[in-house]
Amino acid sequence: MFQVIVGHSDEVDTEDAVSEVLATCREGLGEFVPQAGLLFSGTEYDREAMLGAIMGAWPDLQLIGCTTDGEMSSDLGFTEDAITLALFCSDEVEFAAGVGHEAGAEPEKAAHEAVAMARARLDQPVKLAITLPDGLTSNAREVLDALNTRLGSAIPVIGGMSADRVGGSKDWYSSYQFCGRQVLSDSVPVLLFAGNLIYSLGVESGWSPIGKRMRVTRAQDQVLHELDGRPALELYRHYLGDLVEDLAGLRAYPLAVYERGSDRYYLRVASKADPETGAIKFLADIPEGAEVQITQAIRDEIINGVRRSVDGALDSYPGSEPEAAMLFSCTGRKIALGTRTREEIRLAREALPMPVPVCGFYTFGEIGPLSSHTGARYHNTTFVTLLLGTH
Repeated sequence: MFQVIVGHSDEVDTEDAVSEVLATCREGLGEFVPQAGLLFSGTEYDREAMLGAIMGAWPDLQLIGCTTDGEMSSDLGFTEDAITLALFCSDEVEFAAGVGHEAGAEPEKAAHEAVAMARARLDQPVKLAITLPDGLTSNAREVLDALNTRLGSAIPVIGGMSADRVGGSKDWYSSYQFCGRQVLSDSVPVLLFAGNLIYSLGVESGWSPIGKRMRVTRAQDQVLHELDGRPALELYRHYLGDLVEDLAGLRAYPLAVYERGSDRYYLRVASKADPETGAIKFLADIPEGAEVQITQAIRDEIINGVRRSVDGALDSYPGSEPEAAMLFSCTGRKIALGTRTREEIRLAREALPMPVPVCGFYTFGEIGPLSSHTGARYHNTTFVTLLLGTH
């Protein structure tokens, strides 16, 4: 038996929202007691009260979660500043939560701490990991490298970076992570799955490469200095003209970073350009020596990326039919889609066999491998589909 129950509320008051979520979950659970949970919420709620109510209902729950830039589920569809909770029950699958601290200063230590804490609670080998690291303080690549090392390359690591609501007049952001009753920041929460679990993944964006592939000839961490021996901004201007003079225009054309020896790529979005030096700063590291290519997309193509992500996961699902779906989409996609954002969850639900429970959120960067042969990668503007089941 493997069952996932989803509760979702967009009530403004914390007590009202949590009460509605718990009532929905209890009705769906019936006589079953959940063993684990994933919690996604807007930043405006009383987080301690929210966790207190959930853990008070199920004291032994292996729970992790985080704040978001939007939520989605098979219950309410797309929301902003809401609470959604996915609860897991199974007599075939084990679940264990763990968390590591000081992710920004010591990402390797934080990742190892989280995995060790969770692994100690399992009797069977790990099959899958979901992680929700701090999206503001931690270096995603370093955290994922450490998780890949600790878990081994055969264990997929999926998830998203914790987020905050983007937009309006905000000039600063905060994100929080949850583990049990703890409200944290600068942390790496992990939920491990073990036992008779089967799964599949779809990782797609909707952005398509344009122009020719180029070689990263000089880069340092997040700053890209040269492509093919020329200033990076100069080559962006060559393909995009005046569009790159505006930061919003530059951000609309992410850089595809290719896996070595493959046509698969992950995306990097620009965050700043220096007209004097020609350097471009991105939201995450770009490896020196990598092959890259500028990409473009229109809204219809971005939406179609959702269908390709879900279809890819369905096509590769090793069982008869999935029993749950976890979705991770990007703040960058939400900005690009605007009022069409809600089409993502609608399209995902239409593609999935009914009535598969669905839960997910809008992240500050998505996490997932590009193929079964690679470890977890950090993505921008990407839609990640995770299907789960036992048969």
